[in-house]
Amino acid sequence: MQDLPVGTLTLLFSDIEGSTVTMGRLGERWGEALSAQRTILREVFNRHDGREMGTEGDSFFVVFTSARKAVLAAVEGQRRLQRHDWPAGVPIRVRMGLHTGEPVRHEDGYIGLDIHRAARIAGAANGDQVVLSDAARLLAGRLGDDVGFRDLGWHRFKDLAEPEHVHDLVIAGLRSEFPALRSIGTAASLPTASTPLVGRVGELSELRSTILQQQARLLTLTGAGGSGKTRLAIEVASSLGQHFSAGVFFADLHTADGAAAMWLGIADALDALGDADELPKDRVLRFLGDRSALLILDNLEQVPDADRVVSELLNDAPQLRVVATSRRPLHLVSEYEHPVPPLELPTGPTTSPSEAARAGAVDLFVRRARMVRPAFELTEQNVGDVVELCARLDGLPLAIELAAARSKILSPHALLGRLEQAPGGGISAVDRTERQLTIAATIRWSYELLSDAEQMVFSKLGVFAGQCDLEAIQEVVGAPDVDPLDTVAHLVDMSLVQIVDSPDGEPRISMLQTIKDFARHELEATPQADEIRLRHAQWCVRKAHEVDQLLSGPTQIDALDLMSLVEDDVRAALAWCLVPTGDVHRERTTCGLHLVKELTMYWYRFGYAAEGRAWFDRALAVADAVDSLEMVNALHGMAILRLQEGDTQAAVDGLQRGLDMTRRLGERDLEARELNSLAVAHRHEGRLVEARRLVDRSIQIAREIGSARREGTALANLVVFLIDSADWPAAVAAGHAAVAASERLGDAWAISSDESNLTMALLHAEGAETAHAHLAAVAPRGVALGDPELNLSIVETFAVVFAHLGEVKLAARLVGACDRHRAAIGIPRSQPDQALLDQSIDSTGTRSDPRWPAAYEAGAALSMDEATSEALSARVVGARGA
Repeated sequence: MQDLPVGTLTLLFSDIEGSTVTMGRLGERWGEALSAQRTILREVFNRHDGREMGTEGDSFFVVFTSARKAVLAAVEGQRRLQRHDWPAGVPIRVRMGLHTGEPVRHEDGYIGLDIHRAARIAGAANGDQVVLSDAARLLAGRLGDDVGFRDLGWHRFKDLAEPEHVHDLVIAGLRSEFPALRSIGTAASLPTASTPLVGRVGELSELRSTILQQQARLLTLTGAGGSGKTRLAIEVASSLGQHFSAGVFFADLHTADGAAAMWLGIADALDALGDADELPKDRVLRFLGDRSALLILDNLEQVPDADRVVSELLNDAPQLRVVATSRRPLHLVSEYEHPVPPLELPTGPTTSPSEAARAGAVDLFVRRARMVRPAFELTEQNVGDVVELCARLDGLPLAIELAAARSKILSPHALLGRLEQAPGGGISAVDRTERQLTIAATIRWSYELLSDAEQMVFSKLGVFAGQCDLEAIQEVVGAPDVDPLDTVAHLVDMSLVQIVDSPDGEPRISMLQTIKDFARHELEATPQADEIRLRHAQWCVRKAHEVDQLLSGPTQIDALDLMSLVEDDVRAALAWCLVPTGDVHRERTTCGLHLVKELTMYWYRFGYAAEGRAWFDRALAVADAVDSLEMVNALHGMAILRLQEGDTQAAVDGLQRGLDMTRRLGERDLEARELNSLAVAHRHEGRLVEARRLVDRSIQIAREIGSARREGTALANLVVFLIDSADWPAAVAAGHAAVAASERLGDAWAISSDESNLTMALLHAEGAETAHAHLAAVAPRGVALGDPELNLSIVETFAVVFAHLGEVKLAARLVGACDRHRAAIGIPRSQPDQALLDQSIDSTGTRSDPRWPAAYEAGAALSMDEATSEALSARVVGARGA
């Protein structure tokens, strides 16, 4: 690996789309297919001078010095893959993503955001598709008459601050039509429809005209549940992506219960980043600004302040268009209301099959019936029953789909008879105008066809707020005498649940909101409801713990991905757990306290301090006032978030209360933790003497109880306090002790953080040359961890050192890059850290240099990868004065 190329490189990632499903279809022959895929691609990559950096499972990571060769390798790879005779005739569909940049060379590989960008592009592609960044396309040049580039526009990718202009390859003789990319802020962020939209062609055209020709700012689709509002909104939005340069965004707000939750849901849909103390509303409005965007707001009827939120959106984002779905209009001045009617029914007393099939309701029934019974035909004998059945169901799409799913075993005549005898009574002429009753009756009809065990599993699935995987179902729903996975398969057949693929190809279970509401209602009517709710909350605790464990180092993207899958469930569990329930349900409250504890660092690290504080307020309000470990942890988490928001006094009060409680409980390990955190809070107040006293006591207790972890954390803070006090020799000694303590723990993140602090002490105690030599030697290990906040700290330390070395332009560029990136990812400096950085740089006179402003602005245009590369590779010859 010693001859790894550096400079401008093209990075290629590939993997097999839906590998888990394919593995299940191939069984024992999966290994044969996997080996063939590896052999084909490895030969192709080698032929085009690609350097294979990593192969795990069915994925490749390959580096090329030539963008043209990288693209040609992708073309040849796809051609050979699609010509191959795969086992059992099951095709292996490989997706590829390419990006050209300048990754940072480190040890035997590469690091940096260019790596993440290439991986995100690959993850957004579809099987058989090659997607590449604009940089890769430009350097690849023209590839010949049989290969072309198709412009896919600007896309935003999760956890990357800037959008990317991407293209895909059109290769002669190969598949060229693909679903939308799985990115953020385009039609791909819309839920994927598994079947075509039926019976809405005229409406679709009308709605497009309302938005484009009539320039409607707000279009609200109204109608009862099951009328097809969401499906129609998605179809309209997916056809308009090219008209909105900033993209199309979809916000599912079915769990929102007020303005705050609605703003948060929209911020998540936009992936709007910001400072940790910035409210979701401010992030949303700042992100949208003057951008041309289309925002779908789904399920607004249950949000009491929805009209006010939408009004603010339209007022503060002048180029924004909103399509809302609701069972009632918003009654805003700019609102265009479109009641979504039932699907068209045939007219006239006698209707031939061909005439009936032209009506949207009948067309939908026939299409869905053929999905479960391919030989189904509309005939003279059954057309009357089908038309009557669709009429009985009021032409409502959801009701028709549920009924048609029964066609696998029942004829239209039998279906009509079963509907008339449905539990709860048939739908009378009076009732038929109340469409929601029709939906409920249709769902109940399907529900009553299940066995008792299947009904039990179905109702328990209602506990999930979002999608769930099979493991979650086994853990939450499982019962000793029932295999819920077999039941789920039957529920899929009955069209009560759906199977969808997650981004990693793993199957997930999804339910339409109307059906989920029905299942939850059935669950709440059973004596098992609290037990299932508790098991669901305990599952959420375990998922939150997994997220917390992934937050350090390069796995942060994994943490965000996992949280995106479970966040709706986590919020639902918190809402259920954190309500006053009395002693009989103490386990429920305790579970909520465990959940907020596990989520503390997620809220802290990714700008959700306001949401976290709101949940902690509820937790502390319902928790017993008696001393307990759960209460200590709740007070600690609340204080950490309060401190991040700048509410120092509240943080001090909470930590002091927690400290007193640990002493009464005799919990000396937690006492050491609270002393250490309280010391940090006092530092924020400027009370350095008190901070030093508390951290010294924390170290003393840690040593008495033999807790290397608590000692290492306190030593790290002691170094900072000594630097604040300008006690340089003591800071150096404490810095070496902190590094040694972290090395004994094997904590790579802590080691790198301690080394950065030690550098600041060495800078003042032994000079800039010594500090630079030390930091240059240890920084690559810290950067390699891939932790954004640690990386920022390291680069900022380099900036201070360069300022003392007289490297004005370099110091300014690095500070500019870090300031911009902190704002982009929502990790601001604390007030004491900002003061320390300012004082350290200002003491050199560097900021007064006339070169500083221009260099700072140039640095703000750098990516964090570029800034890090400059810091690591800079060569200095010694101090030359400021």
